[in-house]
Amino acid sequence: MKFKRAHSDLLAVALLVALFWLMATQYELSEQLSIFSKLYEPLQLDELPWTLLILSLGLAWFSWRRSTEAQMEIQERIQSELKVQDLLTHNSDLAQRLFSAQEDERRALARELHDEMGQTCTAIRTEAAMLSAGKLQPNDVLDAAKRIATSAQQISQLTRNMLLQLRPIALDSMGLQEALQALCEQWQVSTGVGCVFQSDPLPSDIDDYVSVTIYRLVQESLTNVARHANATQVNVSLRCSVDGHVNLNIEDNGQGMLDPQANHAGFGLLGMRERSSSLGGQLKLTSKPGQGLQIQVQLKLEVS
Repeated sequence: MKFKRAHSDLLAVALLVALFWLMATQYELSEQLSIFSKLYEPLQLDELPWTLLILSLGLAWFSWRRSTEAQMEIQERIQSELKVQDLLTHNSDLAQRLFSAQEDERRALARELHDEMGQTCTAIRTEAAMLSAGKLQPNDVLDAAKRIATSAQQISQLTRNMLLQLRPIALDSMGLQEALQALCEQWQVSTGVGCVFQSDPLPSDIDDYVSVTIYRLVQESLTNVARHANATQVNVSLRCSVDGHVNLNIEDNGQGMLDPQANHAGFGLLGMRERSSSLGGQLKLTSKPGQGLQIQVQLKLEVS
């Protein structure tokens, strides 16, 4: 269809050219134009065709420039639309992961409440019923009291662990710097991996969301080290810059990563990137296989 249309258009142009040539030879247009231009020589009308030719060339160049710019703008718009589509897909994937993580946390809390706390409360009620019956010997009463105390201690520890999952309590009681120090010490004891924490003095009125974000970044980083790094030493530092930013650096001597700049599917690193981005921060990973991993985060240090 397109070939037939182009063929007919070309034939029409050829017929028009032939018709114009016959008309020009019949009426001697060049001679007539020469006579006409000589009559108006004082007005320099004979120079008008060259001027019109330059004007035509200039308009053609102008049209080409505008066409090129329009094509560039179209390409940029297409690229922008593709980036927006990628961001929408990324945000949709992140939202799905966040909802899944929330459901996993709720499921874990429900399981602990049902299995651990439910059984412990049942054991306490059983011991209390035996004590209220008044049929136990003194030694048995003492043993029952010890078991009740042990069960109460288990409930207390379970409640503390659940609260830590919901919010780091240490931030409210000790502040960010001391809370991070306690986190690193507790992680070192539980994993057996050396962990050194260093920090510059931090403002006492640092914004709560910033504090929680930094704490969760360190917590998630240490969790990843324990799970994947196979490291023997971790260094955590928190430095304040003169331009109002805080720089968090977490470095281990583990097995490292093959391509730290790749888009990793794990929710941990994805969540860390999103936490940093929510504060306008940047997260950078530096690693080589067998040479450990370094996580660098820069956040704006806001105060409440």
